[in-house]
Amino acid sequence: MVTIDSGPVEAGQRFRDVPKSKWHSLVNAKRYFLAVKVSYDCRCLVEFCEEAEIVWEELGYSSAAAMIREGYDLDPVEIELAVAWLKHNDPAKEIGIAAIQAKVAEAKKKPLLSKEQKDGRPSKVAAISVDNVNTSKGGNATDYTLRRLARDAPEMLDKIESGELSVNAAAIQAGIRKKPSHEEVCVKAFRKCENRTLGIF
Repeated sequence: MVTIDSGPVEAGQRFRDVPKSKWHSLVNAKRYFLAVKVSYDCRCLVEFCEEAEIVWEELGYSSAAAMIREGYDLDPVEIELAVAWLKHNDPAKEIGIAAIQAKVAEAKKKPLLSKEQKDGRPSKVAAISVDNVNTSKGGNATDYTLRRLARDAPEMLDKIESGELSVNAAAIQAGIRKKPSHEEVCVKAFRKCENRTLGIF
């Protein structure tokens, strides 16, 4: 991993390209940048949060979520929802975080139809597509998961909004998703470690 000491850090720089002695300054730069940027374009959150997953420990935070909360001055739960949505939809245009947060509230109002409800309506209702992500056969798009929770386990939405559970954890508790096996967890950890060794963020 090559780092270049080229003066003051800027929010757009990545941790791997900045000396570790300047990482705290980079966190501050990113925080000030996000304070303005996310209100109208939060697409940068994907990169910023992926980096947080890698550098939080070396920066002295208790977790990546703590780095997002304390370092970036953002709500980790809201940011997790935004990042998941951004990854699934990959918007080409600017989108503010408020627009994404509104999808949680929308999910409460429009839960997926139960089988009984579908049977009593035109067949086209059974094929639900959320934000151009085809989820008619299930899937794990965040919007679909939230709507599924609203239908099958609405109490989980309150736990997500309060920060008690992540979307994924709520889906696992509700039986919507399977908890990853020990083997899958090990493979994921190995890949993350391998990426860190190779200097990939």
